Amino acid sequence: MVTNPSNCRLKRCSPDERRENILSVATQVFTQTGYGATSMSAIAAELGGSKATLYKYFPSKEQLFEAVLMRGCGAVMASLQELAETESDDLEGILTDFGTRFLSGLCSQRSIDVYRMVHADGVQFHEAAEMFFRCGPEIAGTTLAAVLHRVAGQRGLALPDPRLAADQFLGMVRGKLHMRVAVGVMPAPDAETIRHHAAHAARIFAHGLLHQPNTGQPRT
Repeated sequence: MVTNPSNCRLKRCSPDERRENILSVATQVFTQTGYGATSMSAIAAELGGSKATLYKYFPSKEQLFEAVLMRGCGAVMASLQELAETESDDLEGILTDFGTRFLSGLCSQRSIDVYRMVHADGVQFHEAAEMFFRCGPEIAGTTLAAVLHRVAGQRGLALPDPRLAADQFLGMVRGKLHMRVAVGVMPAPDAETIRHHAAHAARIFAHGLLHQPNTGQPRT
């Protein structure tokens, strides 16, 4: 049985409150039961309302699951996008901040719960895995690729494939640390450990890019 995180019942809330309550309860049901074993009927039962009411907000389980993922990733992705909009060309500093925010999000309990669920169900339910990558890793990779492309232009660096570079850096940041947290070998690291881990990856990665042959003079 999932504990409803809100006193809101489907028939007693404003539309915004209902939607938020649905997402809160659905997050718990999905992560505790698994994507494949979860039904809209089960979520409606936990909410204390009818399935018809639930379908007014989310016409399918797939759409509800994607909304759950977007809600979970939203704060982290917004933070990464905010960082991406700066004009700084301090590559190591940008990568350190980006990596810190990215890894902090990955190691949050909500993200770990979703990761474990997708890992368990992804082979059988491809749509769950695809939605997970589209809502999280894909956005992070695309955002960082744009940053690397901009900085490479400012610094006159040779970077023919910014997206590949972004994915490789994010892989360095995740490393064994995220895997150990995800499989339960260690608890989520504290903020200092996360930043140290990200800074180390940023130093190695930035050093490699900055010591490539230049493509020309930096743009002014």
